[in-house]
Amino acid sequence: MQDAAYIMQFTGRSLFLIVNIILLYIYLTPVRSRYFQAFAFISTWFVIFLMRKVLVPFNFDPLLDSYIMGSLYFIPCLILFKETPQAKFFVFYMIYSLTQLIYLVFIHIDRLLSPAIPETYVLAGMLLELAALPLINRYLKEPVRDILEIINQHNPVFTIYPVLSFLLFAAMGLQRSYTPVSFIILILSTTLIFFSYYLIAITIIGTRLHQELEFMSMTDSLTGLHNRRYMEKKIRQMFDHYRNTGREFALACADIDFFKNINDIYGHACGDVILKSLAEDIGRTIRENDSVARWGGEEFLILMPATNEFQAVEVAERVRAMIEMGRYEGDVVSVPVTVTVGVTVIRPGETAESLFKRTDMALYHGKRKSRNCVTSFRELDHIENQGS
Repeated sequence: MQDAAYIMQFTGRSLFLIVNIILLYIYLTPVRSRYFQAFAFISTWFVIFLMRKVLVPFNFDPLLDSYIMGSLYFIPCLILFKETPQAKFFVFYMIYSLTQLIYLVFIHIDRLLSPAIPETYVLAGMLLELAALPLINRYLKEPVRDILEIINQHNPVFTIYPVLSFLLFAAMGLQRSYTPVSFIILILSTTLIFFSYYLIAITIIGTRLHQELEFMSMTDSLTGLHNRRYMEKKIRQMFDHYRNTGREFALACADIDFFKNINDIYGHACGDVILKSLAEDIGRTIRENDSVARWGGEEFLILMPATNEFQAVEVAERVRAMIEMGRYEGDVVSVPVTVTVGVTVIRPGETAESLFKRTDMALYHGKRKSRNCVTSFRELDHIENQGS
């Protein structure tokens, strides 16, 4: 009987460890070789085994010893997986809490029902958790990854939450009070904790949907560039910055030459392909701090912070030359594409409306002049001064 109880206890604790490790691999992504992963976990187990042998004379509480030693598995968790430390910390103690909860529930059942071999129900609980791993992988993996993404971006302090839940379960376990009352308290505490996780998951899903909707509202569906709404908001912010600092900025509007002819001759599907390709090329050509948006059907607006007129014309000319030399493939033919670009730099006392108007005037002067060119509004000023 004693041998059977020892085997039951050893098997249950082994399954406890195995389930915890498998759960780590469900939620985290390994970056080391399989041999190194196996070596890390086996080495950790061996070190814990030796430490327990050394600490035997000190008569530590076996359960407290298990809690402390089990936390050492966080070391290979840190080494083996690619996620951020706070994500690993969150996942490790979330898993530890979950498995500890299963242990506590079934040790209560075991003590209350008193089977012939102690910890029979604990082993059954570990086997049930092992059998539930495919369901956990299917239904809980993505929600937890969403939580990790939010934690990494905005709320790293939230990683303390699973530690608090683990400490709560550990405190219940160390009381060694296996009564119907303590079992009810455990179930109520578990319900409260999992309800909190549920609320967190719902909040995160709502946040993600809001971010996706906001992204969609600011993005052109065809080209993937920012849209007019985004650019108008960005320009207002740039106006505020200009009023506060006096640092000028520039706008450039690039319009595809004879785009209606391209649609008429080659079809609108070909025109859409050209718009997407051209948008990618403009995005690669402008500077890192510049922004580009699809402004209209075949118009692209480029916002250039901290840029004078000479620099703005230089960027616009680089975009124009790149498009002229590019190859834009339709369904069966290569279509030659050129753009005309109008450039304007902010002036003292100017409004957004007057800035857009001057950009349009520069663009359409280039259209009348020759197309496939870059025209600065300063050229119009120069022409008007000569005329007067």
